[in-house]
Amino acid sequence: MNAPLHHMDFIFQTKIGTYTLATQCEMLAETGYQGLTVSAWSQELALLPTVRKRWGLDVGAIYLIYRPGLERHVLNIFETVEGCSTIELALHSGESVQDADRRMIERLLPIAERRGLDIILYPHIRYGMQTTTEAVALCQEFNHPRLGIVFNGYHWFANQEGSLEARLDALWPWLRRVNLAGCRLSPLGWGGAATIEPLDEGEMDNFVLLGVLTRRGYAGTYGVLGWESMGGDVYGNLQRSEAAFRSMETRLRTHPHWAEIQPASY
Repeated sequence: MNAPLHHMDFIFQTKIGTYTLATQCEMLAETGYQGLTVSAWSQELALLPTVRKRWGLDVGAIYLIYRPGLERHVLNIFETVEGCSTIELALHSGESVQDADRRMIERLLPIAERRGLDIILYPHIRYGMQTTTEAVALCQEFNHPRLGIVFNGYHWFANQEGSLEARLDALWPWLRRVNLAGCRLSPLGWGGAATIEPLDEGEMDNFVLLGVLTRRGYAGTYGVLGWESMGGDVYGNLQRSEAAFRSMETRLRTHPHWAEIQPASY
């Protein structure tokens, strides 16, 4: 059984402008994806309840950023969103997790309970909550069934957090989703840290990451991260990442031991 594959809508936000939600969904359906993650600044959030019926796609999550000054915006998303029951929440109140972040989570959890929403923390390089370690600490602190974590291979790699097996072990009780990207460490990348590329590009070994997750029994959704800096043809980049993911999936089923490697010695 192939895993559900989604794509984040960032790939449709180019230097020229943003593709309409209808075009995004048509492209995703035609290139073989099962759903998408929508950024909270989309101008078409009201259309999310129509996505499944019109295009056969799931709206797997809404990506939302909290920082001081965005309280009203964040609360409004939680109170009004329809057509999606998962919020990927990035926290950016300072250079590390702040009390303001904790207070916001405290305000959001009762809304999540009431409206049947899941909050999955999104570690993000150059933000206050950068690492899986910080996300795990928050999940331990709040100990709430509506609070989990998205493991983002790009941000784990860009942060050079290391210890992949240990990090996955630590966050496993709270793992809800996995996001992937091709990437290479580079000052030309996002935040001067790493590039965001299709899955068949970059230094990040996504095949090994998929192998580690598969051995642990992960059977959830995978999301693909795109960004305007990828350039080129959006549709072509969607095709490349989908083909790369399915190829890795097939190899893992046939040769699971290929993804068992020794740590780098240099």
